[in-house]
Amino acid sequence: MVFDIADTDLMGEKVKAKLKRCGENVRIYPLAKLAYPHVIELGSYCRIRDFVFIFAGQGVVIGDYSDLQPGSVIWGGGTTIIGHRVSIGPGTVLLSAVYSHEKGLKMVDGLPEGSSKALYGKLVIGDDVYIGANSTLMPEITVGEGAIVGAGSFVNKNVEPWTIVAGSPARKIGSREKE
Repeated sequence: MVFDIADTDLMGEKVKAKLKRCGENVRIYPLAKLAYPHVIELGSYCRIRDFVFIFAGQGVVIGDYSDLQPGSVIWGGGTTIIGHRVSIGPGTVLLSAVYSHEKGLKMVDGLPEGSSKALYGKLVIGDDVYIGANSTLMPEITVGEGAIVGAGSFVNKNVEPWTIVAGSPARKIGSREKE
């Protein structure tokens, strides 16, 4: 899959007109950048703060009242779905693809055709989730409704609803009561 960014006017409020869908009262801060806005859907009242970078790839959906804090990155070329009322802490990386490490393949962009292979996936974050600062979430996982991911966590497996996980790799350290 080849991604080509033909339009460089992709920052701040200027990008709203290019989005697949933009809800009411969405705030995209001036130093936030959204690549492939035509496959990005933003719910009402969500906030994309300064220094956020979204590489939308096959698609990004962000629910109502969700907030991406400064320095957060959505990356990988796959699909990312973020529910309603989700807080993504500063410096967090949400990955929707990784490189194959099969024998003979390299894990870097820009090499001749066939030298590397991206594995595109899907990352799903349920409603009412809190992701602590500087966490990394891998593709092909689901973070269940109401879960909390502690700061600095590496999440490479599904997180059950209403649980609290932390660490590298993230492990369950507690649970929350559903409202």
